[in-house]
Amino acid sequence: MVGKTVLHYRIIARIGSGGMGVVWSALDTHLDREVALKFLSEAATSDRDRRERFVREAKAASALNHPNIVTIHDINSDGDVYFIAMELVRGRALSQVLRDAGRLTPAQTLSYAIQLCDGLGKAHHTGIVHRDIKPSNIMVNDDGLIKILDFGLAKLTAPDSFDSADATQGLASPVTQVGAVMGTVQYMSPEQATGAPAAPRSDVFSTGILLYQMMGGRLPFEGGSRDKILKALIAEDPPPLRSLAADVPEDLARIIHKCLQKDPAARYRDAAELAADLRSVERHVSSPPDVSTVTLSSQIPVRPSGGKRIRLVACAVALFVVLAAVLVWQARRPSQPRGDPANSAPPAAPLVQARSYMQRFDVKGNVDRAIDTLRPAVQQYPSNAALHAALAEAYVRKYADTSDRQWLEKAQESGRRAVAANEDLAAAHVALGNALASAGKDDEALAQLERASDLDPLNGRAFLGMAKIRFARGGVEEAELLYRKAVNLVPGDWVPLAEMGAFYYKRAQYSQAIESLRQALLLAPDNVTVLRTLGAGYHMKGDYADAASSFQRALELDPAASTWANLGTARFFQGRYDDAVRAMKNAVDLAPKNYLYWRNLGDAYRWAPGQRSKADAAYGAAIQLAREKLNVNSNDTAARSILALCLAKTGDKAEALLETARIERAAGNDLGIVFKIAVIYELTGNRDKALSALDRVIRAGYSMLEVTNEPELASLRSDDRYRRIAAPDSSRK
Repeated sequence: MVGKTVLHYRIIARIGSGGMGVVWSALDTHLDREVALKFLSEAATSDRDRRERFVREAKAASALNHPNIVTIHDINSDGDVYFIAMELVRGRALSQVLRDAGRLTPAQTLSYAIQLCDGLGKAHHTGIVHRDIKPSNIMVNDDGLIKILDFGLAKLTAPDSFDSADATQGLASPVTQVGAVMGTVQYMSPEQATGAPAAPRSDVFSTGILLYQMMGGRLPFEGGSRDKILKALIAEDPPPLRSLAADVPEDLARIIHKCLQKDPAARYRDAAELAADLRSVERHVSSPPDVSTVTLSSQIPVRPSGGKRIRLVACAVALFVVLAAVLVWQARRPSQPRGDPANSAPPAAPLVQARSYMQRFDVKGNVDRAIDTLRPAVQQYPSNAALHAALAEAYVRKYADTSDRQWLEKAQESGRRAVAANEDLAAAHVALGNALASAGKDDEALAQLERASDLDPLNGRAFLGMAKIRFARGGVEEAELLYRKAVNLVPGDWVPLAEMGAFYYKRAQYSQAIESLRQALLLAPDNVTVLRTLGAGYHMKGDYADAASSFQRALELDPAASTWANLGTARFFQGRYDDAVRAMKNAVDLAPKNYLYWRNLGDAYRWAPGQRSKADAAYGAAIQLAREKLNVNSNDTAARSILALCLAKTGDKAEALLETARIERAAGNDLGIVFKIAVIYELTGNRDKALSALDRVIRAGYSMLEVTNEPELASLRSDDRYRRIAAPDSSRK
């Protein structure tokens, strides 16, 4: 087979084989990526029942999207040869890990078990039971990431009827009918052993067998023959786990024995419930547990007999006395502040808290709160990809707020750590993509964002990131589709609506911008970011009263630099130059590293009576800061347009025209930048080019109020050619 091509897959090497067929590594020549191809054996191909099971494996697994479940790319056939193309997982099967190690440490077991249960929990929530959980169906990559393989025995169940005996009836025609024994005998549940329907609790039993083996170094149910093993599964209790391995934490041993209860109703309901208790134990494996805080989700049945009852009662009384003493001590000792290492939270707690802060990054201090929450969590859980991803996103926002390069460098570092920790986590790729985009590395950013959308086709933030890059590259229609997709994927999120509103604003589609921003404001009524952008939209339409109202509401909520800057711009174009100076000073005082605010202040000084002498110093600060911005991101045409404009206003015409030429070589979609180009050409004595740029923006629907109120264009507006350009035309928007 090596070297042969099956459809568009070129075979590279044999990986292994199983009951259903042989697995090869291959190159997908269409997408230029290495995949694993699982071929159905010739014997199985001629067997309709086995062929249907093979197809069902692909359908079951392809319906799932989870970092701990192997990704199915394709199911196809070449003549009579059936195969599945799936993600190629580089690493070792858990069976090999166990052969090499004999048994695992509690920390290793918990790490693998939690990942396994997370993946199974996703399947159970979707209504899919694996039915063949065993070490050879679990891969461990070099980073310790678990991948569940081979849903070949999976059977759909009704998600809301997991406990019913007829869970599979009426939903799908199961390939294996009730009464047939399926699965690998050593890892079967009693239900499977007797041919009864398998529900999620069956996977829980098989997982319990696997955990027992990982901790105890042997299987819980053994025998010299298949029949003896089946008998043990159905009727015998396994040896107490701690009799085989005394280092097994008692809570973990109780969890595993609960999984192995014969009665399905006595087990965990599904893998997600099991994962919750495993996490409770994981938090206390690396350090002595605080007795007052260790809780499991449900009671674990025990069946004492004879004299054991007396000893158990005595132990229970003693435990109660100790527990009561601990609780009294806990109540009397001084409370520790949040974030104290003694009260360190699991990864989920800081992650949820940080995400709640970042969901409202417009609220003053929330970005800093998110960073302060995530930093200690990342130190405590350095291999948690989701924490690194969230921290990267917070750093990106901090850079946007401050223009301080250190935050962007931190964002890229955290994003790369997130991807390295878990390359199958969509959020990690989104975070890295956004950080790279902020640094002007658009090709790399797109690759990360596209990978995220491939991993999670419902990730609205991935499409939002792609929309921004496509728009910057000239793809207006594609960008609009991506913005709309992001909005539709997360209908309760204000961010995509606000971003789409900004997109329409830059395209001079002010009515659409205002509509999007109003919808965003319905989701976040006190949102300063939305209010100030909405005010700018009203201003460009000439709705000065609405603009003033929006700016006033924003000032009441948070008199931030950007709010003052927008208010100052509105006042400038209303000819209120002294008022503009006051607003722009406030903006610069609050954000002294923002090149745009310095340029705005320079413009206000330039036209305010008696203050023109102060303008060049403000323009000089803007030029320096814009150059610093371009050193970070040379693709930032907004920064370059401000740089060119300030150079023109300080008399450096040659340098201004050089920068303008660089802008025009880039794909320009932001009509505000094109309007600035018109002003630059007028200031540098290029009237023809200035009129050409104005014609473009006016035809696109740019605000005529802004054009007619720009003081730098006073002379140009007396030109007859301008009058023809500005004349009403039915063909114009």
